[in-house]
Amino acid sequence: MGSQVSFETGAAKRQPSRPEKAIFRRWQRYRLNLPVRLIVTRDDGTRIAEGRVHDVSEGGVLLFAGVELRPSDQISVEFTLPYSSTPVRAPGAVRHRRGYNYGVEFRCETPAEQELVAKFRNLMQLAASHDSR
Repeated sequence: MGSQVSFETGAAKRQPSRPEKAIFRRWQRYRLNLPVRLIVTRDDGTRIAEGRVHDVSEGGVLLFAGVELRPSDQISVEFTLPYSSTPVRAPGAVRHRRGYNYGVEFRCETPAEQELVAKFRNLMQLAASHDSR
């Protein structure tokens, strides 16, 4: 891991200030910027907050929310299509946090939850493809 890459510019060589780190992802990410609602359920009650999804993948979403969430919090992410009044909700768990950006992993414990997550993910990916045009 300690190897460094050198870049040649003319006769001079430069060493990078820190080694580059390759990022490997299990699933392709689809970038988007869509409003969502978060339903956070804890022992002391349920809280609803607004947020924005920045990307979606097969395994979860990256979102911003102005609420304090902790890793392992169980939440639901809800998305309503512009032409529908029925929201689509996907269960998940907070896996990491950077400021108010949260990585949420989809949680599918039952066939019904698997169906909800698949519908949610497909709608988000469809929105991402329309958003990038």
